Formats: sequence, structure tokens, C-alpha cells
Amino acid sequence: MLGRAALITAGLLVATVPATGGIGHRYGRTAGVRFALGSLAAVLAQQTLVAVAAKRASARLTGVDAMTLSRGLAAALLVGLLASGLRRRNSFAGWMGWGAMVYGSIVCDWLDGPIARRMNATSELGALLDLESDSWLTLAAVASATAWGGLPAYCLAAPVTRYGLLLAALRKFPYSEIYVGEPPWARQTGIAQGALFTAALAPFGGRATRLALRLAAPVVAPVQLMVMMLLYRRLRRRYAA
Repeated sequence: MLGRAALITAGLLVATVPATGGIGHRYGRTAGVRFALGSLAAVLAQQTLVAVAAKRASARLTGVDAMTLSRGLAAALLVGLLASGLRRRNSFAGWMGWGAMVYGSIVCDWLDGPIARRMNATSELGALLDLESDSWLTLAAVASATAWGGLPAYCLAAPVTRYGLLLAALRKFPYSEIYVGEPPWARQTGIAQGALFTAALAPFGGRATRLALRLAAPVVAPVQLMVMMLLYRRLRRRYAA
């Protein structure tokens, strides 16, 4: 189990090398070093938590889990860009950040579930990794979108609150029960939030796109925060009944 986790970790770390080289070549050594430190720290933090979760569940990581965890690479690249101090959305760095976001939140997120079901490789650990990889990427994306995507800081509220509510829920309920039976509208608001962050990070688009973001952010961000609170209240009521 630990050997497979180490192999996945090594693969994610190696995958940051080309991006680090590109940043260093285009923006100088200082930016490259900062990018490397940020992205490597993000990968190691994620994989440490994954190893702990796998050990507690006494479960083996699978090839599909490795694909799910590659969303952590997308998050790590965004963290690296934040650490580098680069803030130009329509630059090489901006394209890298947006590409990482699109891969993690759309391509990987849409493929790993169907592949796991087709290969009969679904598991409780896989479900946990899927949810937490989504949340980790969301947190990295909103931090990036507020840093150089033009979104207001209050868009951070829902992703950050999600972790606070999760910690509060874990004090009373097992993780496997927290997200059971979530209503469809909860996923729909999450998709809207992801679309907002993806659009904010896009290295293209003109005044119309920026106007759409300014109009959407005051709606999407509060609604997602309200959804987080409602789901937590729903969980407490379900167990109290």
C-alpha cells in the first residue's frame, strides 16, 4: 500500500518538473524556484494525507485512484503559480494555470468515475479521494481566481467554509455518512461555482466575459455558501431525527 502511494507521489513530483523548467526559463530563476517550492509542497501535503487515509482504511490505491490524485497535480501547479508571484492571466503562466484547472475539474473529474465503474474498481477510499481532490482543486482555483482572475475575495468564503463544516461534522459523524444522499441541486451549484472559477482564470475573453463574471460572482458565491450551510444543517437534522 505504502509502496504504491510512494510511486504515485514520485510520479506527481516528476510531473511538476517540466512546468518548473518552463516557468524558470520564461520568468527567471527566482520565479522558477518559488514555483517549484509551492508546487512540491502542495503535492507532498496532499500525498501525506492520502497515505494516512489509505492506512486508516486499510485499502490499496488503484490505477484509477492515481488518476483521481492527478487532480492534485493540477492544484499543485496553481499553488506553484501563486507562490511564484506571477499574475498575468494572458501569459504562459496564465495558460498553464487555466489548462491545469480544465484538466482537473473537467477532463479528470468526468473520466475517473466512469472508468472506475467500468473496471469495477470503486471503493470507499476512492470516493473519499474523489471528493477531497475536488475540494482541494476548488480551493486552489478560487485562490488563483481571486489573485489574478479578477474575482472578489468573498468568493473564497464557500470553499473555505466547506473545510470548517467538514471538521465540525467529523466530530459527530463518520466521513462515509456526511455526503450520503445529497440532493441534485447541491452538485449543480458546485458546477456553477467551478464554471465561475474556470472562466475567471481563462487567458482569453474580452469585456463581455469580464462583465459576465462581475454579474455572476455576487450570485454564485453567496448561493454556494448558503448551500454549504444548508447541507450541514440537513446532516444534523437527519441524525437528530
